[in-house]
Amino acid sequence: MKKLSTLIIAFSAIFILSCHRHRHVVIATHSNNYDMRLEYEGSLAFNNDNTKVEGISRDGYIDYKRNSDELHVDADASGHIRYELNGTQLSKLDNTAQSMLDTAIRMIIKSSH
Repeated sequence: MKKLSTLIIAFSAIFILSCHRHRHVVIATHSNNYDMRLEYEGSLAFNNDNTKVEGISRDGYIDYKRNSDELHVDADASGHIRYELNGTQLSKLDNTAQSMLDTAIRMIIKSSH
């Protein structure tokens, strides 16, 4: 009986941890002159000052739409982070993309607590 209880606890812990790792979140607001939608999935890692994405789990992503601007962040097969603004791949974040990323990261951190 003790082995069965231990086994059940172990499987429960694995299930809970795996669900958290593959978290899928959508946050959206709409008002007269403002539309915002943030969707993210997977495990995400940010740099120390929360201004860049340092890692995304396989099949993870961030999609952030603010009015007419859309930022997409994911990783290629080698784990390199890719940023795309309004359908255009960015080698370096411009002011709009960085502002959107900063806001998205703050919202992600806030939603995970």
